[in-house]
Amino acid sequence: MPIPAVGVSEGNVSQLFVGSMMSIWDIVLQDWLQKIDRNLDDVQLHIQNYSPLELRKQLLARLIDIAFIFEPPYIEEIVTEKVSTVPLQLVSTQQNLEVDQIKSIIQVDYGEAVNSQFVRDFCENTAIKHTMSQPRIALNFITEAGGTAYLPKQMCFDLIRKKKLFLVEKPPTYTREIFAMYLAKSNKTELIKDSLMLFPYLRNLPLSW
Repeated sequence: MPIPAVGVSEGNVSQLFVGSMMSIWDIVLQDWLQKIDRNLDDVQLHIQNYSPLELRKQLLARLIDIAFIFEPPYIEEIVTEKVSTVPLQLVSTQQNLEVDQIKSIIQVDYGEAVNSQFVRDFCENTAIKHTMSQPRIALNFITEAGGTAYLPKQMCFDLIRKKKLFLVEKPPTYTREIFAMYLAKSNKTELIKDSLMLFPYLRNLPLSW
């Protein structure tokens, strides 16, 4: 489903068409969109969600201006820029839980690199109870039904502070890099660069929270 356009609708408005994977929208793009709305009042964003393959097709066909993805392809016509490194935390509704005590776990799709390592770390001794495409769905599920899952640090910070979620002790650690892609010869290159400068996290540097 498309996210409604955001921005002013009168005057000289520059339209920026953005494509992303749904899980990336949920992790970091909401904050970025809000910064665009506050700081670039002559820019109107149109955001839609696609599969990784469709993102590449839409970008090459000039149907979108920027694509956000976990694992970008290496294509000469496309500029790739890392915009965020997101720490993933293993959290549970059960307090004082250690990794070797986990009987079942929710797997969240963070792309092939993290998914492969997750399976290697957990499939032998832990049952994968459910697999979910979006961290927000996993968060809502475990807070209602109980359970354990890897979630972006910023997504569960407040629930940990309120003791509704708890960090699992001594887990394997994962991070998820997020990349922006745009055409090297786009006629909106300057606008794209300006918008990426407003990304909510320090790019190419470790996050501090």
